[in-house]
Formats: sequence, C-alpha cells, structure tokens
Amino acid sequence: MNTGYKNLTKEQRLAAVQRLTALWAFSESGLGGIMHALQIPFTGLLVGGMAVIIISLIAEISSHDLKQVLRAAMIVLIVKAMVSPYTPPPAYIAVAFQALLGYAIFSLLPINFFSMILLSSIAMLESAIQKLLILTLFFGKSFWKAMDEMIAFIAKQFGSSASNGSQWLVTVYLLIYLVGGIIIAWIANKTIRGFFAGKDIVILDSNKIINEEIYKGEPTKRKTVYQKLWRMMLLLIILSVLLFVFAADTKQGWLAVVKTVSWTLSAILIWFMLISPLFTKLIQKLLQKKQSRYSDEVLRTLAFLPMLRRFSGLAWQKSREHSGLARWQFFFSALVHWSLTCSDPSEKK
Repeated sequence: MNTGYKNLTKEQRLAAVQRLTALWAFSESGLGGIMHALQIPFTGLLVGGMAVIIISLIAEISSHDLKQVLRAAMIVLIVKAMVSPYTPPPAYIAVAFQALLGYAIFSLLPINFFSMILLSSIAMLESAIQKLLILTLFFGKSFWKAMDEMIAFIAKQFGSSASNGSQWLVTVYLLIYLVGGIIIAWIANKTIRGFFAGKDIVILDSNKIINEEIYKGEPTKRKTVYQKLWRMMLLLIILSVLLFVFAADTKQGWLAVVKTVSWTLSAILIWFMLISPLFTKLIQKLLQKKQSRYSDEVLRTLAFLPMLRRFSGLAWQKSREHSGLARWQFFFSALVHWSLTCSDPSEKK
C-alpha cells in the first residue's frame, strides 16, 4: 500500500480498513499484555486511546462510510472472543459502546478535533464509570462509607473538615479520565492530520528482530484472574480495617466488617462463577452466528496479529527518541503507519 493516504483508490481504502481493523483487534486482545510486559504506564488509557484513533481513521479513510466502523467492531469482537475466550462481559460492552458512539458522533459531525474530543472523552468516562460500578457491586455502599470516614479523619488531622469525601474522590477520578480523553483526542487528531499531510514517519526495517524477552512478561489469563482476585482481597482487607477502626464502637466495627466480608465474597463468587461465565458464553454464541459472514476478514486478522505484536514492541523502542506526549504520538503514529504500509506475508504467493 502506498503512503499517500489522500489519494488512495477504493480498493486501497478497503485494504486500509482491513489493516486498521486488525490493529484494533490486536489492541483489544494483545496490546495490553505487551504494554504490561514493556512496563508502559497508563495501559488502560492507551488501549482506549488506540480504539479512538482507529475508529476515527476508519471513518476518515473509508470516505465517511460509517458502516465500516460497525463492521470493523463486529470483526474485533469475534477475534476477541476467539483469542481471549475468558474476557469478561464489560470488555465486550466497551468495544461495542466505542463503535456505536463513534458511528453516532461522526454521523452528526465532521471528523475533526472537536468530534474526536467528544468521542474520546465520553469513551473514557464510560470506562471510568464502568469501573466504579463494578467496585460498588463487589464492595457495596460500605466501601464509600469507609472512604468518607477516612477522608474526614485525614482532614481532621490538618485542622479541617470534609464531608462526602468519596464524592470528591470520584469527581477527581472522573476528571483524570476526562483529561486523559482530551489528551488522547489531541494525539489522535495530530496523528490523523499528520497522515493526510504526508508527514514523514520512521521507515520500518523489516529485518529488525525484537528481543523475544519482550513478550515473556505477558501475563496469561489464569495469572490475570488470580491477580484480580488478590487485589480484590487486599482491598477487602483494607476496607475491613477501616470500617473497624472508624466505627463508633467495637461492636459496630465487627458488625460492619462481617457485613462487608459476607457481601464482597458473595458478590465475587456470583460474578466469577455464574454471571461472568454465562454472559461470556452468551456473547460468544451471538458472535459465532456472525462468524461465517466475516470468516475471510477474521482469518486475515488472525494471520496479521503476530506481525502487529512485533510492531508494537519496535514502535515503543523507537519512541524512546522522544519524550512526553510526543513519545505517545510517535508510538501511535508509527504503529498505525507500519500496520498500513508493511507487506503481509500471507498475501504473498
């Protein structure tokens, strides 16, 4: 594929959309693990940011054929179900939400910095709110009560007072995601404008071999589940201590701890043993019905994933020449550019 993104033929645009779809699928099913292995900070925000960039690029390169965004999302969900069969339901919801949001926003507005800010900010806020809802589901209202009491205690030590501290904490948390969404929109806009302006990107050395140790740190699904459970249990212990310490008397403290532990353990067991597996199987069955319709695109996407793994490591290595936001912008630009311009071995006869 040539690098003159403005003058692509119809066939080249379709090929570009296929490559971008593969990159989106990779970012949802493998990029997070590689980022953890490379010790890249803010992995969650960056994976969400990659989705925003790809949705915007698909809308732009497809000449505003927004059905391509929905088609790409369906392929991404199918690949995600195949590559990461134990992915929890919220991850599927996030992908579908981002695609539908992109479709709605770009149907009403042109693809520019403002529309990208809307897409990115709302997508990031949805991700943050989803985490808060899950936190409340697992730990109940007692979690927020403990936060209120702890923040009030800390404020008192400084000769001040604070009521509804958890609300302030949630507000700050949401603001962080909102600012992250704006930064991602800035990176996305700069990346896309750079492509269509013909801005130079570092040429990919096809003979470059990335050290295999980059991928040894990628966590397995089993390890990831255990890590999540340990984090929840640690948070439960901290919460129990807070409820006991800040209770009006010892009896109330023990009662609050028992209630919290009972609720949390029940919620965790019901979620991991019943709700999550059932929803995951239901989603996978729905996607399997669509799989035959998109079989060719799915196979091409799966074949392209190993190459994208190498590109992501190489892009991060090359980005060391930059700092701050420029590094993230280079990382995204290089990864997308190489994905669009490299030769696909599976296409060679």
